[in-house]
Amino acid sequence: MTESNATSIDQRPLYTINNPESVIEIFLDTEKQVVREVKCLNYNRCKEYTYSVAEYLERYAHHPAGIAISAELGL
Repeated sequence: MTESNATSIDQRPLYTINNPESVIEIFLDTEKQVVREVKCLNYNRCKEYTYSVAEYLERYAHHPAGIAISAELGL
């Protein structure tokens, strides 16, 4: 996982998680086999985390976001 404070995403999220104190958007780059997770908290605090597809699915295969990634990749 790589953490970045700058968000530079031009596509629509594959999956969005709405929590009481945050919004998490999940993006998939099929060419690079990379999943980007953008977490935005209150007061406009956002962080971007980058995972390989394998690492993301290892952590979150049971979560609806992981299921959406698997479905998009046809796994």
